[in-house]
Amino acid sequence: FSLNAKLLMIQLSSLCLALAIFLMGMMAGRWWLNNRYLRPDACYQRELDYVRVLNSYVQENQLSSTSAQELEAWTRQQKYVYLVLYQGETAILETDGYETDQAQEIPAYNYNNLLPAQNHQEITDLEPDQEGRYRLQFRDGVFQVSLVEFSETPYYDLVVIVSLAAACAALLAVNLLYHRKVTRAIIRLSREVQRVERGIQAGEIHSGRSDEIGQLAKAVEQMRQSIMQRMQSEREAWTANSELITAISHDIRTPLTALIGYLDLMTGRQYKDEAQMERYLRSSREKAGRLKELTDELFQYFLVFATPEMRMDLKDYDGVILMEQLLGEQVIRLQESGFLVQSVSQEEPCWVRIDVQYLQRALDNVFSNVQKHADQQEKVAVVTRLNEGMLKIYVANGVPDRPNQAESTKIGLQTCRKIMREMGGGFETRKAAGKFLTELSLPMVQQFQDAEGEETDES
Repeated sequence: FSLNAKLLMIQLSSLCLALAIFLMGMMAGRWWLNNRYLRPDACYQRELDYVRVLNSYVQENQLSSTSAQELEAWTRQQKYVYLVLYQGETAILETDGYETDQAQEIPAYNYNNLLPAQNHQEITDLEPDQEGRYRLQFRDGVFQVSLVEFSETPYYDLVVIVSLAAACAALLAVNLLYHRKVTRAIIRLSREVQRVERGIQAGEIHSGRSDEIGQLAKAVEQMRQSIMQRMQSEREAWTANSELITAISHDIRTPLTALIGYLDLMTGRQYKDEAQMERYLRSSREKAGRLKELTDELFQYFLVFATPEMRMDLKDYDGVILMEQLLGEQVIRLQESGFLVQSVSQEEPCWVRIDVQYLQRALDNVFSNVQKHADQQEKVAVVTRLNEGMLKIYVANGVPDRPNQAESTKIGLQTCRKIMREMGGGFETRKAAGKFLTELSLPMVQQFQDAEGEETDES
């Protein structure tokens, strides 16, 4: 899911949760009001308390049944009371504290029931009759009062407010938790990028998410691996260059010193006869040739390793025909140099995808190394074989007990390894039991098999 889809799902989920909390809060609040606050006994007790307060108010202020303003003022003070005053069965006054309805014509009252003022007795029995009315003594007689209290109204409002607040809090909490999770993932990814930027080898960057942040983490991880590989390649290149400089400086210094010495001897005419001078000249020629070989190897090394990626023109070739041509030339050169060569060719048809020029350069380095360092008393084996989905070239030669004076700088081998890896193949060398084995692996393609199948269909 993308971040937009996840955000939409979170919003819908939080809204559903908020609605559920609001409805549950309303149900719980109403249940409490209906089963606790509005119990019949609780309602009766509150109503009786209001009647007692009203009775005290009437007696203290000597109110009559026509004292509408005073009764309205008392009702307004109580806030949640509705008062109805009856004379017999007729309502003569109704008020909620804000609006008052008073009968224009008050029915005739039986004043025989009215006690003399000096004989007024306070009614202490405040019990409702069958219709829920209370008898109160007013200044002008005994009247019935019906009182309705609705003090639960603010509690209903409170239930609505609390339920709405809880729903909004749940909605806000879900959104904050989600955004906090997203923000923490971004912050963690940012810290990992900063560690990579500072060159600290951090562990694998993995967010565990499947959205854009997860894709970004994967891209950053690929970038980190690329940087680490590049740094490793740079370290290896630095090490290889250091070794190369050490080896080249030693190999160049030796023939160069000898060459300068011979030239000084000939310049100072420090030789006995012409024959000795000829020897000095031949030795100088050999040292100069050695210097040329070293500089050629050094130039070839930097030509190959100057860029991280080599531009190769990879094409498909018939492996059998190509190996016969390239290896045949190298075998002839070895034979002309006095080596006894045993060649075993690959006869099974195969196709390889290579750059011929770079492969020629690698083979030149391999067989040049054989000419310089191999033991001419032993055979040189050149074998081509299909193995593990690759066309492999094996070159094995003997190692002399006394190495030649021309020590190997390993430049040619490093160049071959670089070339073969760039072509998608491989290059390995092994030395064991007096033998030196070189293995070149060429990548194969399925072109020959497809072509063979087409020929079979046509036939």
